[in-house]
Amino acid sequence: MNEATNQWTEKPPRRGIFSGVSGFFFTMLLLAALLYGSVYIIGLMDGFRAFLEDHLTASLDLRVKITKAWLTPSLNLEFDGLSTEGYGRKGKPGLQIQHGFIAWNLRDDTGWHLPAVRRVVVRGVGVAFAPDDYGRWDPPPLAAVGAQLADWCNFKIPTPKAERAVASLEPKPAGAAKPPRDLVGSLRQMRLEITDARLVWWDTDGNELGAANKLRLAILPLTLPSREITHYWLRIDEATLHDGSRAHDIRCEFFDLGDQKLMVEFRADWMRGVTNAPPPRALSPAATNLPAAKF
Repeated sequence: MNEATNQWTEKPPRRGIFSGVSGFFFTMLLLAALLYGSVYIIGLMDGFRAFLEDHLTASLDLRVKITKAWLTPSLNLEFDGLSTEGYGRKGKPGLQIQHGFIAWNLRDDTGWHLPAVRRVVVRGVGVAFAPDDYGRWDPPPLAAVGAQLADWCNFKIPTPKAERAVASLEPKPAGAAKPPRDLVGSLRQMRLEITDARLVWWDTDGNELGAANKLRLAILPLTLPSREITHYWLRIDEATLHDGSRAHDIRCEFFDLGDQKLMVEFRADWMRGVTNAPPPRALSPAATNLPAAKF
């Protein structure tokens, strides 16, 4: 009661925590936390691994199995034991990665956007290229990357030939008829690190046309005030070609300026036409203590 006026006065109503500007920001923070927690929990579920397998199967046109996949607290992707069905068999295309890490970028100089790949780190990589009935290298999304690496190192890999007339082949589904994604162009926009890799090109009879062992590759985009530059660094311990040529300690390093390339280093110790050369080695999966994927 107010003693001066001898009247009852009511206390002002208490403001809720969700009212006003502070309440708006608190609500947004709560919703962001719920969204983050939901995405993080989904990334730890087995269904997330299955989703990745289906996506890669559609992209590579090869059945893919992943031993383990998860999201880190910063919502980046990590996985172990990725392999395609038939990998390691002579004359069969395939891909294997022991461990991979993919970091996303939600914001750059252009502002906020949908998640884009910012960094890729993979180790224990094996890629096998084999000709398909159309006279192209399988798997198609990786064929351009293999061709680019062969061109940098001056590998003379024969172009595959179609086994049958294209008119006699069954048309591929509409989804498979789409041109493969420009993976080489995409790699210029991200930081890439590959270690302990092996590439092999098979012919239709299951013989090696070429192979690169203990490959290490690093791609680093650089942004200068006037232009964008990409730094390439490549090392290959040993390479073999179908004509018996062998090379050791291949080194290639250059800057791609867009309209020109600035070579920093290129060397390779080639031995041409080696006689009594040992037979080409069959592609074997990279050594790993991970359980083999079951198809």
